[in-house]
Amino acid sequence: MATPPEEIERQHAHASTLLKTLPPFVPPSSGPIPLKYKTAPLATLYPAPTGDDTADENMPPPPPPTDVPCLSTMAEMDISKIKDLISHGHNSDQTSLWSPDYAAKHNVSITRPSHDAWGIKKIMLIFCDDFLQSVYTLPFYDKPLPPPYTGKSFKRVLEPIISALGIKPSKIVRMLFASLPPGVTIPVHHDTGEWVNKSHRIHVPIITNPSVLFLCGGSHPSHMKRVSATEGLVFEMNNQSKHAVSNCSSFHRVHLILDYVDSHVPKRVVPLSPGETILQTRRSIDVKSDYGKTPCPKYLIIGAQKAGTTSMYEYICSHPWGVKGRRRETHFFDWRWQASLTSPASLRSFYMKFFYYEDLKSHPSCITGDSTPSYLLHSDLVIPRVKTVCPWTKIIVMLRNPVDRALSHYRMVTSEDGTEAQKQVRGRNWVGKTFEDVIEEELRELEEVGLYKGGEWDYSKYGDYLKTRPMGTGSHSLLVRGCYWMQLQAWLENFKREDILIERMEDMKRDGIQKTVSRAYEFLGLPEFKVVDEGSKNSRSYDGMEEATRERLEQIFEAEDRKLFEGLGWEMVEGKAIW
Repeated sequence: MATPPEEIERQHAHASTLLKTLPPFVPPSSGPIPLKYKTAPLATLYPAPTGDDTADENMPPPPPPTDVPCLSTMAEMDISKIKDLISHGHNSDQTSLWSPDYAAKHNVSITRPSHDAWGIKKIMLIFCDDFLQSVYTLPFYDKPLPPPYTGKSFKRVLEPIISALGIKPSKIVRMLFASLPPGVTIPVHHDTGEWVNKSHRIHVPIITNPSVLFLCGGSHPSHMKRVSATEGLVFEMNNQSKHAVSNCSSFHRVHLILDYVDSHVPKRVVPLSPGETILQTRRSIDVKSDYGKTPCPKYLIIGAQKAGTTSMYEYICSHPWGVKGRRRETHFFDWRWQASLTSPASLRSFYMKFFYYEDLKSHPSCITGDSTPSYLLHSDLVIPRVKTVCPWTKIIVMLRNPVDRALSHYRMVTSEDGTEAQKQVRGRNWVGKTFEDVIEEELRELEEVGLYKGGEWDYSKYGDYLKTRPMGTGSHSLLVRGCYWMQLQAWLENFKREDILIERMEDMKRDGIQKTVSRAYEFLGLPEFKVVDEGSKNSRSYDGMEEATRERLEQIFEAEDRKLFEGLGWEMVEGKAIW
């Protein structure tokens, strides 16, 4: 959450007082800060009683975490050659290494939204996305500098600092110079992003003065110490702790900021060319040459109905690289199919209206999907249409104990909650009937078509049965929707097994939301991310069913469940499928 402007003004005014009253603190030479102390923001691990996050010295603070290192001196260096290289134009609008126009032509333009809004100038050398999937080396670091800096090299002048840190250049994932204008305060905060707890943050003051206040340390503003950030001091700071900086002088302040990893290995290192365009969101970075390369949609969640499809979709979309469509359930491949469109291109063009397709082309790290549970049932229609429009798509199937699913389906259809339009889509055929009435009606119907007769399911009749199914309504196939192995056959025959992920709603309870969703992230090529809101989505509370009804349904589904568990290699207990 952004700090309000009035709070930033208050912190800046308070900084002038602290410059007079707070003595400088020289960080001890204690070596690299172990990453185990950066697993989460310290304010989360050691919260303030009030939850306040301002620098109000009158607020009662929590006890400072005494066992968490926040600052460490790594070396003291002669930075005269660095200062000579970056001094020109750091405090003006002259054409120089600091100039955005010069960088756009000879380097690569990268936005840093908050810093850019504060007017902080920058020279970018190395950068990465928030998940450390890709590291980008920029021309100013990787190539000889252009005129009028011919013969000079950032890589050469920075080598002594990198050597003093005892790291290989390949371990650096972010490196830049930042020039903080006079009169600007970066308010109290801790850094965010998945890269933070995997990397060490190094600061090296290059141009500074006594009227710059650099604060760092602890879980609360009252814990922060005034760092003696003198020119040439190479120090590590725990950027999961609270920190802030105020430039109360009339001059720009310049720091080298460097992040390096211990063992994490990015998936790729991308050298950028002068003037190359990159595509950014707050959490992703892509090169323009990858424009439009991510397939749309990346995945389909095809069912089963009332088996956690909404929850899985919401969890995927909660990932910073997950993007919701304009509609969650498009129904494009069943009852919104455009039969008048005859070419794959025209069908695909229509389908793209359900997504933010143009925006997604500019951010190929991001993915989107279609979550329409009825696709699982209507495989006869859906599969050939998917193969025509988006054959690359990955398939996610959510299943649930078919007995519980049936009751949930019935309760949803007969619920009076929702708009009239929602009620019509659900269907009204079961309203006024008991759960048992609906079961008996469907059993009679299934016996007539021969799909379920004499206590056995006849797969050869499934295709004929599907031809009788209505479109645009959900009040049908209460039992058949729970025959998962029968429904899955066509999907398993038409898509590679590695392109199908099958999960049970019960897995979310048994394994936990995070572990279950992490499997989906990995399946879709998304980096690991902690699910923030693990609440169930689109769920209802309702009364249970009669024990006799449950036993009858279990008998109806028993053989199907056994085939499913055996076919997927799921563990059974004494030959019985246990959901």
